[in-house]
Amino acid sequence: MAENESEEWRILIDVQIPLIAEGPKQERFNLFLALGSGLLLGCAFPPSPLYTLAYVAFIPYFILFERISTYRQLIRYSYVFLFVFHLITLYWTGGWTHGRDGWLMTSNAALLLAHPFFYMPSIVLAFFIRRRMGMLHGLASFIFLWIAYEYSHSLSEFSFPWITIGNSQAYDLLRSQLVEYTSSYGMSFLILSFNAVAFILLIKLASTGWRFTSRSTLAAVGVLIVIYVGPVVYGSLVSASERGREPASLVKLGLIQPNIDPWEKWGEGFASKWTSYRQQFERYLRESQKISASNPDLIVWPETAIPYPILIPRFWSDLPRLHHLIDSINIPVLTGLHHLEYSDSANASVTSQRVGPGQFAESFNSLVLIEPGRRIAPVYKKIVLVPFAERIPYAETLKFLIEPLKWNVGISSWGKGADTLVYSVGMRDGRRVQFSAMICYESVYPNFVREFVRKGAEFLVVVTNDSWWGNTSGTYQHAAYASLRAIENRRWVVQCANGGISEFVDPLGNVYSPTQMYTEAHLLQHIEPRLELTFYAKHGDVFAQACLFCSVVFVILAFVEKFRKKRRDER
Repeated sequence: MAENESEEWRILIDVQIPLIAEGPKQERFNLFLALGSGLLLGCAFPPSPLYTLAYVAFIPYFILFERISTYRQLIRYSYVFLFVFHLITLYWTGGWTHGRDGWLMTSNAALLLAHPFFYMPSIVLAFFIRRRMGMLHGLASFIFLWIAYEYSHSLSEFSFPWITIGNSQAYDLLRSQLVEYTSSYGMSFLILSFNAVAFILLIKLASTGWRFTSRSTLAAVGVLIVIYVGPVVYGSLVSASERGREPASLVKLGLIQPNIDPWEKWGEGFASKWTSYRQQFERYLRESQKISASNPDLIVWPETAIPYPILIPRFWSDLPRLHHLIDSINIPVLTGLHHLEYSDSANASVTSQRVGPGQFAESFNSLVLIEPGRRIAPVYKKIVLVPFAERIPYAETLKFLIEPLKWNVGISSWGKGADTLVYSVGMRDGRRVQFSAMICYESVYPNFVREFVRKGAEFLVVVTNDSWWGNTSGTYQHAAYASLRAIENRRWVVQCANGGISEFVDPLGNVYSPTQMYTEAHLLQHIEPRLELTFYAKHGDVFAQACLFCSVVFVILAFVEKFRKKRRDER
């Protein structure tokens, strides 16, 4: 029965679509379909404003999905589709605009070439289900398996959730209000479902001379309307409710964006790297003195604003100057910094460096809150590190790769933190407010971010340095994804960057005072600390886990159908 259904669909598609001749023409048309889907999906991601393209991007691929008959064809054309998608969305990771780092360019090429293969198991399984159970089951399983892939791929040290399909809708704030229940996986589900129903509708209409006569076509139109318009209605209601509420209290934050060249930041081009480090430190002291005139409750410096371990005894000559600044302006400072922790040979990790006989030191990309009165809060050490660029995945097992793959600025083997922290900071009016801060790439992980909120964070801070890759798509994508984190948790998200983009994002995802790339800036904004928890903040990725469960059910049913067919054939 499933085979008959698939054959009917294949015949129907071949009748309606031109250029079906065997040989080169068919190959070229299949290639055109794969390229088309990759182009449409890539152009839906920030900074492109054409996010609606995602709702039709998979239609050419679904046509291809039904036309092909072998796994070899499936993998070949799927790779073309995914490679084009990756090329458009992730070209920037190579730092091609400045070409100053061969490691960046090499790792980008490896990412573009290798990462499409991570999708293949889910695509192959969907194709297997389509062959055993028919096209409709194949399409449905494709949706669940894709979400299952996106979710499971975020769990390992090889994870890279940057291009989750739902992230393409970061500019579509009305529809994105749903992510307070499902995270970005819910947006992925809506997009894939719309594509699948639209594909079925197009083929049905083409077969009936484009007449909306049958109940099935009218039902499909109704489903498309619900999928596309329903989230807008919900988002409008939520937005109206949020705008009508009165803030219980406000916190005034000040951000410093210094626009320091990231290579000079680490001493490249200077006779001594300490010359660079000290100049940067002096600059932050001056800029903080200036912004203190506006009386913020908290001043934020960006990622590794202090690029040397100022908290260890060797650098205590600088630490009193920082304390003096904070005491004199009477304003707490949250800063990114390079942090060191020492250990003996028995407790040294694989990323530790020998600094003396039997003594090792491990470097961490960190941040710390320092309050007036010389109160230094616990150091937060970055937990989610960029694969290869900041740490070799599963370094304990693959430690032989650490030295060969070390980045030329010396930051490719950071230590990995273990604990999420919630800071409590005193306000000018005597209140204490709780917040959490993350470092750069960590803000792309929905479940990771919501853990801070679940622990009591009333607003969120992201410190980052997105200048490595030039004025390219990556910086704008990172800034856009902050809107999704804000909506998921109904928290203000504050992003402080070295060279841009710094911004404030409210709980509806609206962006305030975004800076331009490569500009010096001081930002000030009143934000509202909030305590209530969204469904997502409370329960996490239950929607994605449900999709994973459904995909497993589809696979089991397909195998059962395979064995049933085998038994029928034997009879």
